[in-house]
Amino acid sequence: MFFTPIAPATYRTNARLGLERFLQEVARPQHAPPTQFEQDEHQYRLSMDVPGVSREHLVVQIEAQLVQINTTADANRVYKAQFELPMPVDATTSSAKLENGILNLVLVKKLPQSKAQALPVQ
Repeated sequence: MFFTPIAPATYRTNARLGLERFLQEVARPQHAPPTQFEQDEHQYRLSMDVPGVSREHLVVQIEAQLVQINTTADANRVYKAQFELPMPVDATTSSAKLENGILNLVLVKKLPQSKAQALPVQ
């Protein structure tokens, strides 16, 4: 007589889903472009290598503290990067420039403004 251990159905389902997730991650090309990051009290400076992509195929989106860099669907190469910064970024005064395959971002920090009001003493 042979005894075969049988795993519960939930264990098999979770293991199968974990294996599928792992295989999807392995199959997907992981291109983490080299980046350089600097900051001072007024701005962040981010440089990212994106060779083979023109400025028309780059999309930079800023939402508060989140900066996303993507290429469009018709680009020759695919680049995706996302950065969460410690402070919100002012998108209106920030700039992005592509030179010789290097994307340079100057992201101006949005400094918190005090909403305190002076109260006259009588």
